Amino acid sequence: MLAVALPFLMAASDKGGFSSADYAEGSLALLVSKRCEMSRRDTKSIEWPALVYGPGRPPAWGRKPAGACRGLDTWVLQEALAAGAFYATTDRQVIEADPNTTMFDDAKSSAAFKKVFGWELPERGDYVPPPNVFLKFDAKKVSALFDRIYVKPTDKMGGATAQEAYDVLLKDAVTRFAREVVLIKESLPKAQLAKQLKAYQAAAKQQGGKFSGTAYLREAAAGALPKDNERSPRAGKALGVILRRTADGTWPVINKLLKKVVTDYDPTLAEELGKKL
Repeated sequence: MLAVALPFLMAASDKGGFSSADYAEGSLALLVSKRCEMSRRDTKSIEWPALVYGPGRPPAWGRKPAGACRGLDTWVLQEALAAGAFYATTDRQVIEADPNTTMFDDAKSSAAFKKVFGWELPERGDYVPPPNVFLKFDAKKVSALFDRIYVKPTDKMGGATAQEAYDVLLKDAVTRFAREVVLIKESLPKAQLAKQLKAYQAAAKQQGGKFSGTAYLREAAAGALPKDNERSPRAGKALGVILRRTADGTWPVINKLLKKVVTDYDPTLAEELGKKL
């Protein structure tokens, strides 16, 4: 989901009765509210519409400085896609008056996404799906969604260009993922990757509800990837993305879209990775 959902957040044209610029602004507003707090490591920031917190009062709508987004798991990216749909199709004053019961209400934002795109986002929750069940995505829907709202780096939204937003909020995450994808592709030929997938599925089936995908993938990456590469111990999440998307047939599409994002938004990295990505 990571490789696909990140570029969904970059949009600026008017399509299908809603403004894609509004969609992008709303999606990023949710990420900024939940995953893009400034840290001591951040050297760049960008001001973005989001929930603003203050002592002695509930979160209110405003603008806040944001740094690099971290912890971009499937669920928060899914929430961002849904929030973007709600934001783009709802009167802004309604959201600003009470964001927690409007854009940050999962049921309302998910319903808005279905209304806009015609299909539902995967059901989510602490145990939905169970830890041993892998979500499945549709390659045609992934491509259609990407094509509908993707935008060029020079387009504007939320008071900035898409490139400016990407450089601050998303570049670190995409760069890390792209480098780890290259590491995995270079280290695991298709035959070995197929064995990894079979073992991954077997472990999930055997352990059932006690299966920990994070722990399994961490060990799998440590065992299968070069031990002299500093990225190997951290590449378990990327390995999991490749394995699950290989299982449902969407990896070729996701890999293609990842290449496009890197080529458009980070030409230097694209030149470095070249055909390896």
